[in-house]
Amino acid sequence: MKTAVLGTGSWGLTLGCVLFENGHQVSFWTHSPEEVEILSTQNEYKDKLPGIQLPKEFTYTTDMGAAIEGAEMVLIVVPSQFMDSVSKQLGAFSPQTVPVVVCATKGILENTLQRMSEVILSNVQWLPSDKMVVFSGPSHAEEVARRMYTAIVAASRSEASAQLVQEAMSCSYLRVYTSNDVIGVELCGSVKNVIAIASGVLYGMESGDNTRAALLTRGQAEMCRLGIALGADAHTFAGLAGMGDLIVTCLSPHSRNRFVGEEIGKGKKLETILSEMKMIAEGVPTCRSTKALAEKLGVEMPLVNAVYETLFNGKPPKDSIIELMMRELKSEIW
Repeated sequence: MKTAVLGTGSWGLTLGCVLFENGHQVSFWTHSPEEVEILSTQNEYKDKLPGIQLPKEFTYTTDMGAAIEGAEMVLIVVPSQFMDSVSKQLGAFSPQTVPVVVCATKGILENTLQRMSEVILSNVQWLPSDKMVVFSGPSHAEEVARRMYTAIVAASRSEASAQLVQEAMSCSYLRVYTSNDVIGVELCGSVKNVIAIASGVLYGMESGDNTRAALLTRGQAEMCRLGIALGADAHTFAGLAGMGDLIVTCLSPHSRNRFVGEEIGKGKKLETILSEMKMIAEGVPTCRSTKALAEKLGVEMPLVNAVYETLFNGKPPKDSIIELMMRELKSEIW
């Protein structure tokens, strides 16, 4: 099967490797001629996926039409803030055979509060919703690229589309489960990045295991409340896309979002941290959009609000933690 990957970050390159190992033809699109040169000549991207040799059979181009021509499956793996422009470019083409489009980007668009699949479907008029699949779960690219055992979820309103992705991506070290809860899987993948920033703050402040356990469980409760308000299945938030991804993003040293929080917990300013990073921490823009979405729906999300105050209003994390601990007492089960 011919596949196209839009985006040459660590996750896009890793998914391309999985597809290639499974016998599929893989082409990559990037907006950057410099990236095409690096990848074509070095077969490695040291800044984004150091230590991983990429197959020489991979092709790279800045011509999106050439990349997707004849593809039966297109993976979109670009930062969330570029999803609108990239999906508009994709929508400008008219493929003879409509491919399954897989979104492996996590986030909520800030100006419209759309999930990534909603952005794609609104911009790609030729794409029916039953050909849209979202791909999410506890899956650091650094580990999947090194064939460490991983389980992930492919969600679509069409079981056939989800199964196509499941079969294309599953291998000895990557196990793909299917789901029909697109809303829940996408919200989990987005909001957990905000909670991971809070987890990083706790690491930076050298808080204990009790504190992190409380954060993860109450963070999951907030994610679930928002999901139910949007029509998601509550069970999703206890699964791989929910608690699974929350655990790995909050606790792993690979997590860029945890890193941002950890540096804040040590006293650094957000602007300084972001200026020194080579890759994007999706939780920062997602924090704004999640807070706005929760307010729009009337959903209580005190942890997200606390992260927002620390990131954008300079509130000391310790003050936020005390306020969270001193909130009105209530039952755990809501």
